[in-house]
Amino acid sequence: MKEIVVIAPIASMPEVTRRVVEENGYNNVEILEGNLRKGVEEARRAVDAGAKIIISRGGTYELIRSEFDIPVVEIKVTAFDLIDSFKAVKESGETGAIGVIGYKNVISGADIVAEVMGLKTACFEMTEKCDVAAEVERLITQGIRVFVGDANVQDAVARHRCKSVLVNSGSQALQNAIQHAKGILYASKQQKEKAQQFATIIDFVHDGIIAIDNLGLITVFNSASEKITGFTKQEALGKKITELLPEARLLSILETERSEIGDIQWLDNQTVIAANRVPVIVDGEVLGAVATYQDITEVQKLEQKIRIRLSEKGFVAQYNFAGIVHKSAEISECIETAQKFAKYDTSVLICGPSGVGKELFAQSIHNGSQRKNSPFVAINCAALPESLIESELFGYVEGSFTGAVKKGKAGLFEMAHGGTIFLDEISELPLLLQGRLLRVLQEKQVMRIGDNKLIPVDVRIICATNRDLRSLVSQNQFRGDLYFRIAILGLFIPPLNERVDDIELLSTHFVDEFGYRYRKGRMLLAPDALEYLRAYVYEGNVRELQGMIERAVVICEGKTIRAADFELTWREVSRSRPEARSPDFSDGQTLKCLEDEYIDYVYKKTNGSIKECSAILGIDRTTLWRRIKEKQGLLNK
Repeated sequence: MKEIVVIAPIASMPEVTRRVVEENGYNNVEILEGNLRKGVEEARRAVDAGAKIIISRGGTYELIRSEFDIPVVEIKVTAFDLIDSFKAVKESGETGAIGVIGYKNVISGADIVAEVMGLKTACFEMTEKCDVAAEVERLITQGIRVFVGDANVQDAVARHRCKSVLVNSGSQALQNAIQHAKGILYASKQQKEKAQQFATIIDFVHDGIIAIDNLGLITVFNSASEKITGFTKQEALGKKITELLPEARLLSILETERSEIGDIQWLDNQTVIAANRVPVIVDGEVLGAVATYQDITEVQKLEQKIRIRLSEKGFVAQYNFAGIVHKSAEISECIETAQKFAKYDTSVLICGPSGVGKELFAQSIHNGSQRKNSPFVAINCAALPESLIESELFGYVEGSFTGAVKKGKAGLFEMAHGGTIFLDEISELPLLLQGRLLRVLQEKQVMRIGDNKLIPVDVRIICATNRDLRSLVSQNQFRGDLYFRIAILGLFIPPLNERVDDIELLSTHFVDEFGYRYRKGRMLLAPDALEYLRAYVYEGNVRELQGMIERAVVICEGKTIRAADFELTWREVSRSRPEARSPDFSDGQTLKCLEDEYIDYVYKKTNGSIKECSAILGIDRTTLWRRIKEKQGLLNK
């Protein structure tokens, strides 16, 4: 069966339709005959055989349209078709009133056409429930002997030996109907193609996608959603979202009309997801909501694959400013300053005690710069033996020393070309190499060990240290010219004890991180645990806090971490801040000892605030930090 089927309710229509089909080359049109109920039966057989669109006219069109869900196109009766019918009546010599009977779509406008042609009419508009024969008899009793209508009117009039003229549909009306049907068929195929394409895209993406209408009923539930939630598409579609996934929180989007982006949540099946929820608004009216979400485990696996591939070509910076967990004004100020530094290629020196996150800021500066898509290469100058640092930084050629890799090796400066090189603990770089590093920074060229040619490099340098480089310069332990070259832009990251406001936020962040890593689900910090953490003195700063939280998550038996979980067996149970005491001066003390005593006094008086203490003493923060560490005997350990 062809896709377009014409159901012809009158005898003359099949021939006219065939002529239109042949003349216009319509190869997708089939013609069947049938009036009213017989036409409906023919249409049913055609639909069962694969017809996509039905064309008919008059009462047959109305019946078919009410029976089927597929498109049904009407063959419109034109004014020209009515004129032809009335012309035939006029030519027959009839002068009396003409009975016009038919469905609205057949006789609409017949009275006006008849009046223009000087004819009188008695029109009756039929419905499916009308008795045509009875209506013909009624008009005959009124003296009408000529009728105009469709095939059923013609049959009813024939019993009374009255004259009837059939309203035919001309070739133009049929051609218009077929063209309209072809347009609908094309649009339907296009819509179906787009719908299939949309459905394929929805099912192909790795993100779970759920959509609801304004009643909260699920309208979209893709394959990824099946994997993540454990429900099938058949179970989900048409269901109330609150019955299937109450934790999806999509109904709240309908109420608030606000988007929620980047929300982390746990499903009932313990899957951790990152969710985005947005309302669907058309012409100011909320018609539904859509949620997209990802299984964080799958995201991490995909990220790992990407990073492995990127690592084969270069080095990747993991962190950015948005990932720096903080609440304190001090870190906000550091971020604001670092963001300004990121816009320029000038060297940056990041200072601060161990564990405050200097590399976190270095990577964020790189990712906030124009070099973000280029390598980020990091090296800890204290982690490599002095004999290897030079070869790691600048590379070597084949045979330059015993154990050298065949064909040589590129140094980190070459690998960082176009990007950023991060030199952590720059203070530990040997003096001899400091001079060579300075030349590389000035000339923007490197020479591999054992080679005689220069290799141009375009690298931004970021350095970090937990020591006072100015003091080291005065002690001839660090080159002054190198210091002034790398410290054009300076950034000091304060210790954790100076930004107590960050402790609770960082602690909660680490609890979530380790709770997920060790599959313990969502865990909370009890009030006494938070009080303990806020009072603790962190020598290792954020790194120490992170280790404490990890241990507490591991040993905690329930879902709430308490202060007792932080008791470390290798240290004292409680380490509260000591009370500040007055300095005790005694005879024989040197000036340095007196200075140390006074620094200690002010430091404790200000509750360990480096910022306040340095302001009172009138000395640089890094100098103050070094003096405190020297007194504690930690600096040179």
